[in-house]
Amino acid sequence: MSRISDEKFKEMLSQSSLPIRASYRPGEVCSLLGISSRTFWRLTEQYEIDQATGSPRNPNSLDSYLLRSHRRVRYNEILAYLNRNNTYERRNSPDPRQMLIFD
Repeated sequence: MSRISDEKFKEMLSQSSLPIRASYRPGEVCSLLGISSRTFWRLTEQYEIDQATGSPRNPNSLDSYLLRSHRRVRYNEILAYLNRNNTYERRNSPDPRQMLIFD
């Protein structure tokens, strides 16, 4: 299973010209993940913990918190999000051989 390592994530931050910090603002997260601000808000609104497993119900959601009136996403959550979605896409993507049925 391919997981995004801490070193690889730090390189992503460097490529985005972002420093390593404990948390990031919405605009920084959008830049890092290559998503729009609308997608950012949708991902944060969808976040809900499954009580049975302790993991997010929707792997394509992002945990965030409020700092006064500003939304922030923790460094560890961005790394976990990238790992969750990398694994989710690989496990749930169609087998390329299945597409041959339609040729």
